[in-house]
Amino acid sequence: MLYNFELQLLGAILLPVMLAAGIIMWYKRKKSDQELSDSEYRSNV
Repeated sequence: MLYNFELQLLGAILLPVMLAAGIIMWYKRKKSDQELSDSEYRSNV
C-alpha cells in the first residue's frame, strides 16, 4: 500500500519537472534558432 503511494507521489513530482525541463529546452532552442536566423539575415543585407 505504501509502495503504491510512493510511486504516485514520485510520478506527481516528476511529471511537472519533466514538463518544465522540456519547455525550457524548447525555449532555449527557439531562442538560439532565432538568433542564428537574425545573424544570417544581417550578414545577407
